[in-house]
Amino acid sequence: MIKRLCIILLSALAVAPMMTGQTAWSPDKGGASFAPQKGQWEFSLMLGSGSSAYGDDLSGLLPIYTPNSGSIGLPNGSTSTSGNLGGYLNLTGFENNTIVNILGIQAKYFFHDVWAVNLSAGMNIGVTPKKDYVEAEYEDLDNFRIPDQKYVNAQVDNNWYINAGVDRYFTTGNDRIHPYVGATVGMQMARIHTKAPYTGVTVWDEDLADVDEEIDEAVYLAPGKVGQMIGLKGALVAGIEYSVTRGMFLAVECQPVAYRYDLIQIAPQGFDTYNLCHHNIKLIDMPVVKIGFRF
Repeated sequence: MIKRLCIILLSALAVAPMMTGQTAWSPDKGGASFAPQKGQWEFSLMLGSGSSAYGDDLSGLLPIYTPNSGSIGLPNGSTSTSGNLGGYLNLTGFENNTIVNILGIQAKYFFHDVWAVNLSAGMNIGVTPKKDYVEAEYEDLDNFRIPDQKYVNAQVDNNWYINAGVDRYFTTGNDRIHPYVGATVGMQMARIHTKAPYTGVTVWDEDLADVDEEIDEAVYLAPGKVGQMIGLKGALVAGIEYSVTRGMFLAVECQPVAYRYDLIQIAPQGFDTYNLCHHNIKLIDMPVVKIGFRF
């Protein structure tokens, strides 16, 4: 659906210059204007799917290893598909365009009748307190067993983005329709930090064979793990607004050309940081629908 809206958007932008000028609405003709004016604010809710924010599943940033095995890196590392980072970086393809997803909110201020600056953002933060492992208990009477309780890692994950840009609006023969073009720059980040509680996991140490018992794994393995992704983006913007009323509008918008640089970092406590970078250039990115108010 958003693909069709983008086609309509680009078609409207192509004919907009022919509609500007003498046929545009003028305050001298009387009546109230639907067009944006200097000093006004816009606040809108952005709907769609795009690459402004990383996905919510950050588990791939946590390395899986033990004192005797495991490795540090992404799950598909050292495989034939190790160069495909789209799933981790949430690089949407042409088939993933839904309008049921809320991307975030946008604020826009008109410092001129046809020029505006904007700021958009979104955030998702989760905090899970730790829970220690509780060992099972056995009662002598009738071999009754109280089951053990599984541990839960302490975990903090956050996922956010922020974009800033400038837009240039154009007048048309229909005072309700307002095409615009612009540019935007932005930053996005996703980070996950876990710390293991008492897990009840033990390991055998040959150097302590005389002790004749296994040692708590925490003696050899640092409990903390950190993974994060950071992205920097620059893009051109094209959109078109339709004023439903003098205070409410609908809009479709996309980024005809967008470039993004991503850095993935995995930092298990006690080991060197694992760094991986990625470049992405895309045509027709971030197709969104906006519902907002202007005042």
